[in-house]
Amino acid sequence: MGLLDSMSNFLNQRDGDFIKLEEAETAYGPGPALLLYKVPLGIDNDEIQDMLSDSAPMAFEQGIKLAKINDKENSLLQYTVENALKQVVSGKTTSDDPTTAKDEILVQLDRAEGCPVLFFSGFDNSEMMASYNLLGSEIYKENGETAACAKAVPNAMSKPLKQVVEEISGDHSMAMGESEKTSA
Repeated sequence: MGLLDSMSNFLNQRDGDFIKLEEAETAYGPGPALLLYKVPLGIDNDEIQDMLSDSAPMAFEQGIKLAKINDKENSLLQYTVENALKQVVSGKTTSDDPTTAKDEILVQLDRAEGCPVLFFSGFDNSEMMASYNLLGSEIYKENGETAACAKAVPNAMSKPLKQVVEEISGDHSMAMGESEKTSA
């Protein structure tokens, strides 16, 4: 069984959990905002914003809000996806880091288990994918992990953010693990 067969089997088992990204699809969800789950702390907000200015100029012009979530007890995880995103976009989430710019929200705690997840809201698909490719490459250089890419979608908005990012992280790790086994 090859890599494509492995991915196809995984996706068939999870039918309905994934959506196809169409280039023409418009942005969805509050934002633009980017939740960075388990992204290495060595990649700072200035570096992230610089990458986003190159890869998502329309979203960047609107002012992208960031939130790093590196601990399973992070307060954002207690909210639904919709409410967590609203907290981030409105700036109601606070930071213990006095050097954080006012348009960025940083929650830096211990690294959580699972793979990194880049969760986009309010980005169009082409800018989201360009940003994912750039940020994902940097994450891989930093810690050797392949990040998962996720987008705010209507059927996820009422689910707990903790459940959503853990499922995405777990599904991605499982898919990547199956891919690595079949290519070895």
